[in-house]
Amino acid sequence: MFYAFADVNKRRNKTTLERFEEIFDNTESDHKRQSKIFKGLEIIRKYLPDADIEAAEHDIIYAADVDELIEAGITEDDVKELAKLTWHIDEDALAHFA
Repeated sequence: MFYAFADVNKRRNKTTLERFEEIFDNTESDHKRQSKIFKGLEIIRKYLPDADIEAAEHDIIYAADVDELIEAGITEDDVKELAKLTWHIDEDALAHFA
């Protein structure tokens, strides 16, 4: 019975992840806004208080794992705000070009 419940949760998370991606795809970014990385991290930390920049590459930073944000209960409004701040999903994490 526990396994059946876990499978239902996986399906719910997948649907939620799909909705997260759909919101990102359908929200227009506001490239003129200031402090986009900082403001995005503030939103992320509302749900994951210890979140920070987890990794960086040449011109991109990675913050929180998308599944962790979903499990923490991120709202669609905050997902839309992240999209407006030009955050995106890369390698199953929220990312932003530096």
